[in-house]
Amino acid sequence: MNAKAGSEINIQFTTKEKLRAYVRFLKIIWNYNKGLALFRIIVIILGAFLQPLEIYFFSLFIAAIAEGKTDTALTLLIVVIASYGTRHLISELLWSQSNDWFMRVATAATQQKIWESVAKLKPEALNEPEVRRSLDFVREDLWRLHRLAGNSEWFLRSNLKFIAAIGLAIVAPWWISAIVLVDALLQAINLRAESKNDVWTATWNTLDGRRIEYTRYVFLDIQSYLQLRLLGGEKSFLNKFIKANNKILSRFRKIAMTSMRNRVFLSIFHVGSYAIIIIIMGQRALENPQDLAILYIALNLFGLMGEALTGISGSITSVWADMQILAYVNRLMDKEPEKTSGRKIPKQKLVIEFKDVNFKYRGSKNYAIKNLNLKISEGEHIAIVGENGAGKSTFLRLLSGLDKPTSGEILINGFPLDDYTPAKWRSAFHLMLQDAILYQDFVKDNIYYGTDSKKDEDIPYKKALHIAGSDVVIDSLPEKDKTFLGSWASPPGIIPHQVSGGQTQRILISRTLLHGGRIIGFDEPTSAMDANAEMKFFERMLKASGSRGLIFISHRFSTVRRAERILLFEKGQLTNEGTHEELITRKGKYAELYNEQAKWYN
Repeated sequence: MNAKAGSEINIQFTTKEKLRAYVRFLKIIWNYNKGLALFRIIVIILGAFLQPLEIYFFSLFIAAIAEGKTDTALTLLIVVIASYGTRHLISELLWSQSNDWFMRVATAATQQKIWESVAKLKPEALNEPEVRRSLDFVREDLWRLHRLAGNSEWFLRSNLKFIAAIGLAIVAPWWISAIVLVDALLQAINLRAESKNDVWTATWNTLDGRRIEYTRYVFLDIQSYLQLRLLGGEKSFLNKFIKANNKILSRFRKIAMTSMRNRVFLSIFHVGSYAIIIIIMGQRALENPQDLAILYIALNLFGLMGEALTGISGSITSVWADMQILAYVNRLMDKEPEKTSGRKIPKQKLVIEFKDVNFKYRGSKNYAIKNLNLKISEGEHIAIVGENGAGKSTFLRLLSGLDKPTSGEILINGFPLDDYTPAKWRSAFHLMLQDAILYQDFVKDNIYYGTDSKKDEDIPYKKALHIAGSDVVIDSLPEKDKTFLGSWASPPGIIPHQVSGGQTQRILISRTLLHGGRIIGFDEPTSAMDANAEMKFFERMLKASGSRGLIFISHRFSTVRRAERILLFEKGQLTNEGTHEELITRKGKYAELYNEQAKWYN
């Protein structure tokens, strides 16, 4: 595997890896609905051989008429009609809406497997360049999987048709078969050459290609579009799109001109070959009417052989082009999943210990956390303060297991955090991220994500709403907690609704409380709330917390000072800790930050 560092990583897959990925996805489609897949295969096989047989029997019918064999001609006529009727029925079955059904089944099967694999990944795996690159391809090229089944059917159908055409060519003069074969090969070679000139596939990973895709995103995303209008930057942004579009269109024009030139030459050769066969065989048929049968076979061979070889070339090219994303996705699906077993979470009071923990993000030279030694006990109410970039959020991510220490270890009741089942630990220590989001879904479903039923509620639904103040938000919505939140994911007939930043945070807090945990972590949960709403939330939260531990990051000292213990981070290091009064007395960085904020209220 050859790769470049960072987001520009490009993986070169071997032919073996690509074929393995292709076979894997065919198996996925087969196993998802074996009955439907088998039906399609049988119909394709029958359809591929019936047309050449029909042509052959019709040629015998012509010969029988020419020879005056009436009884034989009638029998052959019945065979031809039966053959045509069967082929027509099979064609109708193949191209009925069962075709759409099969394509949808294939897409559903492959997508389901992909998302099942992604759902099982270790959270820290998402920081790996190879995984990010694979997900990038999944996001932009997933449409290729939709045509995987169709291209595979095309390949099978074309090969079978070629075999049948060869059988038909045996009964034709060798020189006719040779001309037809050369004509078909030239068309197939040209199609393969054209398929390699897929400009859009080649330019998508360039700046111009990405600019076009990003413009679509910005103009369809409400927040991005409004920001652009506020900046007055829509014209300059659009100009970049137009320049990128023109560059790509010029490449399309160049390739299109070459394609048209080649097809003119191929058409001349095709028509010339067709004319030669008709003239020679036509003269022979005038002398011997039985040669009309050979003429009929020869003319049909043009279509059959050309369609078969063109289909083989085109389907191989299309499938081969799609194998790159298949290989990326296959590599993604082969990633080691997050473990689902491990040490049980202790029932006794949890004691968390950071021992000489250091952490730096991938590609960074600087440590986000340095030489951290700290003990935290379940039931403590802890506030974390520090300037931006001090390591506060990183500390909570390490504690939740989303990131792993670069060195050192995190112990839970004396045992390494890695010994415990990750999902169980995330339930014991539940973290609300700073950039947590609401999904485009109904309010209640948003809050219940991750809980199977009311039995899983740590804090009752209505109480969770009241503590966060989201009950007020929900009451103001048109359909209460059945209101659909979002901008584009709602189906016709359901009007989506959007909420403000502060309202979003209240709903997110309710979701966190519903999930609960023996220790709950909040990363700036009230940054978008007004001071009064924040104060009410923390008052209710502290009363309802009981024996739970609370760890929260906040820049508002009116909230921070309520904590039993305050941790001060500076440049990735824990430099001080204590109560508000103790830290003020020490007149260090904490007192400086507090006084700087307090002067605006005095």
